[in-house]
Amino acid sequence: MVQFKKNYKNKLPYDRDKYIEFLDVDFDSPTEWCGVSFQLPGGYEGRDIGLTEFTEKYELWFKDIISGFDNGSNWIVNHSKRDVQWLPNKGNTLPLLRDLFKKNRVRGSFKGALIFSTEDQLKIALDIISYPHQLFRGRGLYNDLDISNNEFPLIIKTSHHANIDLLSTNKEFLQDIVNENSERFIMIVCRGTKLW
Repeated sequence: MVQFKKNYKNKLPYDRDKYIEFLDVDFDSPTEWCGVSFQLPGGYEGRDIGLTEFTEKYELWFKDIISGFDNGSNWIVNHSKRDVQWLPNKGNTLPLLRDLFKKNRVRGSFKGALIFSTEDQLKIALDIISYPHQLFRGRGLYNDLDISNNEFPLIIKTSHHANIDLLSTNKEFLQDIVNENSERFIMIVCRGTKLW
């Protein structure tokens, strides 16, 4: 079952307002975050990565990561910077997500988080990872999604830049994913991150 929550910060296993500050060189925090951006060739240099290529490369990989947490935990999906309307227009993009809103009688103007079981997250994975790419790209708008496990300090950040970043306080977890994907993606370690 999917939940639509306006107030959800207490469900996150980290402080939403502070976690991204680890990217600031001058930020001093007792919580040590690590981050890795998993990118496709040429994306960092500005090559236009189309939706088909993006989903072909990332959908199964994203589902593999989510499936590794099939322990009854939930996934909290929210906008990265601030809560904005989920579906600000009536376009023909994101059919799975639009249908989910419709079935639950929730307006597209909803602001807050969607909370999924692992099983439900897998069903709608395609629309979740492509959300920033489909809804905001090329429109002068920007809002990435953060997909967080409610028990493990992991944030999967899907971006309008057509890449996916992983952030965690568990360095070994990130090291394992980097090692498993060394031939699949170009990986850029986030500033302030020390994996080895």
